Order: sequence, then C-alpha cells, then structure tokens
Amino acid sequence: MKLKQITQFSSGLNSLELKKSPHHAATYTNDDMEIDLYQGYWSEELPIIQKAVANAGNLIINMMTNRATVVSPLSVGKLLPQHIMQLSLDNQQVDAWYLCYVFNESHSVKRQLYSTMEGTVLRRVTATSIKNLNIKLPPLEEQRQIGKFYRTILIQERLQREYLQKLNQLYLTILNKNDLNGGK
Repeated sequence: MKLKQITQFSSGLNSLELKKSPHHAATYTNDDMEIDLYQGYWSEELPIIQKAVANAGNLIINMMTNRATVVSPLSVGKLLPQHIMQLSLDNQQVDAWYLCYVFNESHSVKRQLYSTMEGTVLRRVTATSIKNLNIKLPPLEEQRQIGKFYRTILIQERLQREYLQKLNQLYLTILNKNDLNGGK
C-alpha cells in the first residue's frame, strides 16, 4: 500500500517564509526531533494537522536524515522548516509509532528511500518519494504492539543515558573534591 493512501501530508516552510514568521515563533530543529523521539509521546486523541506547525501526535519525517518521530507536547506550535514533512494519520487505521519504527528501522523502507534520493552535494528524499513508499500494514492491534515496544525501547534508552550522565556527574564531583592539584 502506498503511504499517500493512508495519510495527509504537510510540508514545512521555506527559508523566506520562516523569516516572515513572527519572531517569537520557534523553529523545529533536529534537536527537537531527537528529544521528541525519546519522549515516546502517545495519545489516543486523533491528531490534527496544521500546515507547517508541529502538532502533538503527528508523525514528522526529516527528508535530509530520513528519520521519523512522533511530535511530543514539548514541540507543539514550533514552525516546521521545508525539509520536514508532517503526516497526520487516522489512528483507527495506522499506529504512528509503528510507522515511526518502519521509517527508522525497516531495511526495505531505507532501500526504497535511498534509491529515490536526489541531489549531488546534499542527497535527500523528496516529498513525492515519501508519499509513494510501499508500506505493509499488519492488523492495527499488531501495529500498536510493535509501536508500543519500539516506544519502550526508545524511552529505556533515554532513561539509561540520563542515569549514566548523573552517575558520571557524581563521580566527577567526588573526584573534584579530592583533586590533589588544588582544585575545589
């Protein structure tokens, strides 16, 4: 099944449109995308699509990195740049986290995207390539189980990173207290 048969798409703003936007409006960045990915946000509410603005629960695809995430409430209202495509899914037909898993981990999808990349210096996929991706959809309950498991993996990865950062900070604090070279 082609992706365009099961979703609505909205592309981000080009650089001129972003510059014309109000100065108080933040732009969605790759850092926002990574934070959203590891938040594992999930809601039963049907997400809405608002052109070029991040909406919680919608799937976001970065056409430069071919990475996907589900927008968390932390990023709601941020303006999407041109290389970001937002997908609004019918959650009675497709699980957003299943599709996120497919985009980020499926070798078949990566091969399809790689074969359609354009550009000589910066290679990227086009909106048309994403819309024409062939996606196999298992039954909805199976999608939800796979999506839930993928979210759990990502959340656990984030928690482990946070734990290691705190542990490292603790060790460094102890070492700095005992600095023989006069540090305090």
